[in-house]
Amino acid sequence: QGRGRAMLAPVALLVLAQLAWAPDPYGEECRSKMYPPSGPTFKGNIPTYIINLDLPPSKRWDNLMHDKKTELKTVVQNIKDIANTFFPSGKVVDIVDNKIAHLTATLPYPFNEELRGIANSSGIPLG
Repeated sequence: QGRGRAMLAPVALLVLAQLAWAPDPYGEECRSKMYPPSGPTFKGNIPTYIINLDLPPSKRWDNLMHDKKTELKTVVQNIKDIANTFFPSGKVVDIVDNKIAHLTATLPYPFNEELRGIANSSGIPLG
């Protein structure tokens, strides 16, 4: 028992040192003179969207949602997956998707209507 405790501190230090010096799996090497953009992570020019504030709030984001619905669904699914990792029963996601959606009504106009429009256009639950 005494030996086990004596080994715990050096092992913990080794693990922490490994974590500190491990390469960032999401990082990229620092590059210079990269304008105009190019390279392995360049996926093309970023499109421009005009959010027409003269439209009804529930319709303002329709064009963007038409083009980015898949990406938004992926982000929402990733958030749900993370929540389900911590709360595997799925109850937290269910509460957010189905029971908390009514809280958008407490947001001031036009934000509440814009969120409803985004949910309708994307097919993602309002919660």
